Amino acid sequence: MAADESSQWLFTEDEVLSAPSIIDGLSPTEERCRRAKGVNFILQAGIMLKLPQLTLATAAVFFQRFYMRKSMVPEKMGVHHYNIAATALFLATKTEENCRKTKEIVIAVAKVAQKNASLIIDDQSKEYWRWRDSILLYEEVMLELLTFDVVLQSPYTILYDQLQKLRIEYIKPLRNVAWAFLNDSSLTTLCLLMPAKDIAIGAIYFAAKFLNDTIPDDENGNPWWELLGGEPDKIVRAVGILAEFWSDNPLKRTENPYGEAASSGDDLDRTRGRSEGASSMALSSPDAPSMNGVEPKNEQVSTPTKRKNENGEEEGLVEEPASKRQKSEDHSQ
Repeated sequence: MAADESSQWLFTEDEVLSAPSIIDGLSPTEERCRRAKGVNFILQAGIMLKLPQLTLATAAVFFQRFYMRKSMVPEKMGVHHYNIAATALFLATKTEENCRKTKEIVIAVAKVAQKNASLIIDDQSKEYWRWRDSILLYEEVMLELLTFDVVLQSPYTILYDQLQKLRIEYIKPLRNVAWAFLNDSSLTTLCLLMPAKDIAIGAIYFAAKFLNDTIPDDENGNPWWELLGGEPDKIVRAVGILAEFWSDNPLKRTENPYGEAASSGDDLDRTRGRSEGASSMALSSPDAPSMNGVEPKNEQVSTPTKRKNENGEEEGLVEEPASKRQKSEDHSQ
């Protein structure tokens, strides 16, 4: 059974707010910030290693789960979030069978840690051995705390299956925004709060909402989310969690792709296409290409860009947020 189906990795919001780091004195805001920085570390190193997005998402889940069992406060025998980010990435390359040489991973994480992609790192440097020893040490700790439960049910794979079930998998704009929602969700604790299926349904809802599109009801006139087994409360909550995260803006980003993402049951209902036929987006985009038979698990990380925080400091290579990414694509078409 996939780990996402196990209740040991699903928590209430109160339980997330009682994580070991918070018990050890971190404020919920600071703990959330460090989690986001750790996942961002994974994304930057992964882009440097040209790893598929699924592998990076798996690493992010390992990272988030680890800190439900262990503190990130060094003064309280905790482990720094960058050390665990590097270890989670190393472990994910194995479990997702996208292996890279240990040396390549060590060099990548060392460069990200130093915020210098041009940094010269080799196996003769102290920095190299410090990161290598850290990764190998904490890999065993991570496996034990995860109870060797490393087979995940990915929302990316579920997303594409759901789009096929709704017969809208060929609608490129909607598919891209939904995929971007999943990318952004990895920065949050969403994977700790609901199963992968509900996260994927939330991504479809956000995409339809963002594009002001509708999704056809099923042949019996039932809402599209019922066909997928979705629950309105969970769907709205998934988008709300991301909207709250970007409102808090722990990474100090200058853009907020979820600034107008306030959601409600009525808002969800407006994504229903009650008339027969394809969605409005499908009709306006007849030439939208399909995935060409490629499953989401093979999709690569999109082209990264340089992003700066509010202080003007470069944070490294990261993906554009959903809104900006979609506008760029529309402009190029």
